[in-house]
Amino acid sequence: GDDARTGTHPQDPFLTIGQALTAASTGDTIYIYPGAYEEIFPLTIPVGVTVKGHSLRSVTITPTSGTNTNDAFLLNGETTVEDVTIKDFYSPGYAFKYANNMLVSSRSPYIRNVTVITKGSVLTAEDPRGFAQGDAGKGAVVDGSVLNALSPTASMLFHSATFITPGVDALTMTNGVRVEWLNSFTYFANRGLYAVNGTTGHV
Repeated sequence: GDDARTGTHPQDPFLTIGQALTAASTGDTIYIYPGAYEEIFPLTIPVGVTVKGHSLRSVTITPTSGTNTNDAFLLNGETTVEDVTIKDFYSPGYAFKYANNMLVSSRSPYIRNVTVITKGSVLTAEDPRGFAQGDAGKGAVVDGSVLNALSPTASMLFHSATFITPGVDALTMTNGVRVEWLNSFTYFANRGLYAVNGTTGHV
């Protein structure tokens, strides 16, 4: 690929997911060829855009060294992320988070067939995933306080998602949100699913 291309058909692809997101608009699907993609985090998905990898095992997304503590994907209303693996970022970053002032018109963000694999910054033979370090990248935070006040709902749906987040929380839900968690799993997390009232509930 080449970010100077059009990105409009399979024979003329962009090089980066970031460039594809810049060019995408509501109703578009970004198809990702198999490969390893080093991207500048965060990647903000515009309203109504789908990001779809070739398959869960064949598409890996990692951050650049300068952005490896940022969030991976910031989600707007009617967005979808599916069939990708996200890895090798660190706290305080999350794999998935609402974009600031996000507004849902018809459908909440949808995460499907996704794996998030992180590790602490210090690994030892006794602690091969860096659990004790406590600075691995986190799975997702669903926070109603950052939504547009006009949004009729504050929710996120996870289907066949796996979060491997050693020593940190995999999924945090707060401030008046709802989460659907279907056929999904957490491993090595400090807390797998953590629900807390917060202080500025969306509803």
